Amino acid sequence: MKSLLNSKSTLAASVILAVYLSIVLAVFSADAKITLAPQFADNMLLPRDTVNIVQGYTDSHERIKISVDGVQLQTIEVQQGAWQFTLPVTAAGGPHTLSLQTQSQIIVLNNILFGDLWLASGQSNMEYTLGTPGSDYQSEIASANFPQIRQFRVARNAAYQGPLTTVAKGQWLTAKGEALKEFSAVGYFFAKHLQEQTGVPIGIINNAYAGARIQAWVSEQALANYPAELKLIARNKLASNIEQLVSGDKDQHQQWQQALAASDLGLRDGWFTEQLNDDQWPQLSVPGYWTNQGQEAFSGSMWFRRSFMVSAEQAAQSASLELGRIVDQDDVYINGQLVGSTPYQYPQRVYALRAGVLKAGLNQISVRVVSHHVSHAGFVSAKPYQLRFDDSHIALSGLWRYQVGYRMSSPLPAPSFKTNEQPAGLYNAMLAPLANTQIKGIIWYQGESNADDPAIYQRLFPAMITKWRTLFAQPKLPFLYVQLPNYLDAQHDPSIVGWADIRAAQTSGLSLPNTAMVSAIDLGEWNDIHPKDKATVGKRLSNAALQTVYNQADMAYRGPVLNCAERVSDNKIKVHSEFSPLATSGPDNKVQGFAISEDNLKYHWVEGELHPSYVSLQVKNSNNVAYISYAWQSNPTRANLSNSHKLPAYPAKLRVTPSCKNVSK
Repeated sequence: MKSLLNSKSTLAASVILAVYLSIVLAVFSADAKITLAPQFADNMLLPRDTVNIVQGYTDSHERIKISVDGVQLQTIEVQQGAWQFTLPVTAAGGPHTLSLQTQSQIIVLNNILFGDLWLASGQSNMEYTLGTPGSDYQSEIASANFPQIRQFRVARNAAYQGPLTTVAKGQWLTAKGEALKEFSAVGYFFAKHLQEQTGVPIGIINNAYAGARIQAWVSEQALANYPAELKLIARNKLASNIEQLVSGDKDQHQQWQQALAASDLGLRDGWFTEQLNDDQWPQLSVPGYWTNQGQEAFSGSMWFRRSFMVSAEQAAQSASLELGRIVDQDDVYINGQLVGSTPYQYPQRVYALRAGVLKAGLNQISVRVVSHHVSHAGFVSAKPYQLRFDDSHIALSGLWRYQVGYRMSSPLPAPSFKTNEQPAGLYNAMLAPLANTQIKGIIWYQGESNADDPAIYQRLFPAMITKWRTLFAQPKLPFLYVQLPNYLDAQHDPSIVGWADIRAAQTSGLSLPNTAMVSAIDLGEWNDIHPKDKATVGKRLSNAALQTVYNQADMAYRGPVLNCAERVSDNKIKVHSEFSPLATSGPDNKVQGFAISEDNLKYHWVEGELHPSYVSLQVKNSNNVAYISYAWQSNPTRANLSNSHKLPAYPAKLRVTPSCKNVSK
């Protein structure tokens, strides 16, 4: 059915109205009597083919005339407080204009599209933007122009006394130009591929929070069986408790940092200055942890210095100083001038240097590294350490002079209150206010912050999905998510599982209908919890949506699923797989990444032979083998099993059985 909103006859009227109102009253005045919830704004995307509930607030009784594209749809009468009205079902397309008029006020929203709206949630790997320092998406930002892709970024917020009725704030952006820097990278590439394949405008609600535990995204009711979480919820309901905790954390942090700064010889004696003679300082390799180079672990400061030559042409340019990742904290000086600081270990260190900071000839760089704990500290390996210009670069890796600034007697105190870890806090403030939104589905990338307790995650994850579906009043709401990528040092011992357990816990989401899990086991970086390749992650999620939601069966998103290990002879085990034919990412048919065990504790590597629908493992005595595992490590670098679409096999741990007759192969 054609919507009133698609009438060409109203287009000219809408343009005239928009121009007039933009001159007169297009922006809220300071004493506005009606306001809209933040998600209803210029450039918004509303769900197609369904009614849309628009929410607002008024400080007095009002009559509101509602028009779309210059055509009045209805007049509503509202009392003081929250109000809402319903827009009619509208087909995909736009742009459209929505106006609300009272006796003294007019609000106009321009450039509205109707399409499919997806919620993108989780923690930092979903929040990670195209413009994140150190990302590789400069060319995408420079060239992309997709007016039919929109993002609404929900501002970070938390609430502890129950669900809020509106998000704190947010902004709609169109996928072009500098605005792209603010887009979730996973969300953008998901939307880009989806829009290209469907032709439908795609909106993303970027609703993620770095470092968030799953408990923060779950309602209080869903945590009813978790006494420890309920205790925290009860504590947080009293604002004075939070104020006391936050104030105490701030004081402890400042006192530690101030004590270190007061005793730091480098700050006292100017170890960042050009004039300092550091010829007698010993040397260490950068990148590298000092604890791996014969130095003891300590909490405190270590100073690093080196000189480098710059040409006159380079000195006249702006530059980008890339210092990989530094554990834990750094202050960076060029020729005695502070050029950048980062307070914690995870961000890429990319500091912009304006023209004039460098000089022709010899330059000097000093880096004050602060170790928060008695553990590995220094410069993370296999990252870029360089000065980068438009057409050249200067390598900064190699031997640096170093000297201890000060050793603290105790590590930096851990905070007792973290917003992103408080149960129900993000659910109340960032999710519950969106309950009336008719989203098409959810994409989710989270789990890193729960890696230390996979058992709780395994129970909470399906409960969270169910609760979210109830919140949005969509029992079959599609839920697509990312299984965590490879991370941390590769272990030679297959018995050391690390992140494998949290990945296994994530599979609990598949126990619910209308869910799909994409693997990123081949997309991670051992030395970075924030791997750069968000484009492939987004495309795999998009393919999952296209197959499971848009019914495009030819879109592949799953690799092989190992589902049964069968003892077929005294020296042979067959490991069967769904989603054949099987392939390997290597040059031959030898399958790596499998291990066998008698007791599910101690595992030993075993090589596999590839067949179209199974892998055969040659073992000395199969009767003693009770379990097999595949890619069951934090960073399973050996794993090479895939399918014809080059999608990696999912990690698996299986009991060895006498028969697989009743298992799908």
